[in-house]
Parts: sequence; structure tokens; C-alpha cells
Amino acid sequence: MSIAYLGPPGSFTEAALSGLNVPHDSAVPYPTVRQALDAVRRGEATAGVVPWENSVEGSVTESVDALAAGRDLCITGETLLRVEFALAVPPTGSLASIRQVLTHPVAHAQCRTWLGDNLPQADVVTAASTAQAAREVGATATPGRAAIASPNTLRRYGLDIVASDIGDRQDAVTRFVKVALPKVGSLPTGIDRTSLVVPLADKMQQLHAVLEEFARSSVPLTAVLSRPGGFGLGTYSFLLECEGHVDDPPVGLVVAALAQRHAAFVLGSYPRADLSRLALST
Repeated sequence: MSIAYLGPPGSFTEAALSGLNVPHDSAVPYPTVRQALDAVRRGEATAGVVPWENSVEGSVTESVDALAAGRDLCITGETLLRVEFALAVPPTGSLASIRQVLTHPVAHAQCRTWLGDNLPQADVVTAASTAQAAREVGATATPGRAAIASPNTLRRYGLDIVASDIGDRQDAVTRFVKVALPKVGSLPTGIDRTSLVVPLADKMQQLHAVLEEFARSSVPLTAVLSRPGGFGLGTYSFLLECEGHVDDPPVGLVVAALAQRHAAFVLGSYPRADLSRLALST
């Protein structure tokens, strides 16, 4: 059975597959995060891999929203990838000729300073992924167009690199998660992370009580992200992440309390990625 991932081939997500022990010959690219996750929901793939968080831009909201919208998928693992960005044009192009730049919004956010300093006149156009941007610019070879992606991806699609290391931070890291249909949960490893959703909706004043549950139990929170609740302005759901496994008594007690009082549900408990074993996507 295949593993779905955010493509096309050459994407940062494809580069992250090895960190999740996914053989490349079983990996199938999908054009959007939602399509990759829907393939898992339909049983077309046994698991999916999508970007989850970036050290510069924060959470990848497309992935968070697509996964947190229901309880039918769970996170089973994560990996970290150091990302590097370059700018490239078709063989007939040049840096001076660029009028339009294609890339993913998260990549754009990480290269905003360089673009403002060097290409202030260029329009930035959103693509579903950096690899999709490279493929489109390479296929059309339209004068004045360029793409931002990893160096290897740009070369893969026949583009010439005109600027390297254009990211605002050279130490940028992206976290990717592997998701699957809920089955038997993973056992605690001692170095785990738990992700859960707390749908407070119009009860924002209850967030303080939610955070107090973690403080009272000495369970370290690693992320708090608010997302629109979908019921008008001022309504929110919260993605919370903490150290520990849901089968660890302190974490389990917090999760049980939040489930009872706020209808919280767990997206997954899984081993945390080792920051000292970063892979580099070039």
C-alpha cells in the first residue's frame, strides 16, 4: 500500500520521507495537503506525510486545519528537516528579468527580506508547494518568471539558480508529521509528544482554565495555536502540544479532564524527533 505525501516530486515533504522510514518507491505525491490526507481517509494510502510547523513561520495552518477538522486521522510520527531556499529561472532568464516569483506561502515568508531587498518590483504568486512552483516555471519557461525552492528541486525541473541561501534564517527547520487511520496507539518511548484539539468555540474565557490543567499537573506545553472556530468572529479552537504520552499518568489525567470539560480530543501521541539528527534538504 502507498504512502501519500504533499508533492510533486522534489518537494520538501518528499525529502522528509526518509526521516519517517518511508521507502520512496511506496510514496505517491498529491498536489495539496487535503488531497494527501483524504487519500488516507479513503484507504487509498496507509499513511500520509505533510508539513506541520516551521521554526520561522510557525504552524502550517493548511495541515493543522485539515487534520484537526475531524477525529478520523491521528499523528503517528514526526521528523525534522533543515530547509534551504534558492531562486531560479528558466535557462533563458536572468535575475534582472524577474517580474514574477512562484513559491509556497511558507517559503515566501522565510525569504521576504531577500525579496524586498533584491526584487521589490516582483509579484509573488502562491503555489501549492515549492516543488509545484519549480515544475510550473520549468514547464512554461515564461520570460520574467522565477521560482523559490530547494536547490536540488530547482535543478530537477531544469531551472538555473540565480541566487542561493536567500532565506532570512539559515537555521530554518520544518517539522513534518506522519498520519494514519486510528488503530492501536503507539507505546510510550519516554521521549514523546502529544497533540490535541480543544474546541472552545465561543468560550474563550475558558482558555485560562485549560492552561491551568497543564500547569497544575507539571506537564510541559510545547505549543499553543488558535484557529478560527468556524462559528463567526471571536470563536476559536486550540491546538495544544505537550511533552509526554497520553498513556503517561500526568498527560492522561490532563487529557481526560479536558475531554470531559471541553470536548477535547487527541490527534496523537508519538515519539518526538531528535533535533540533533537533522537532515538537510538541498
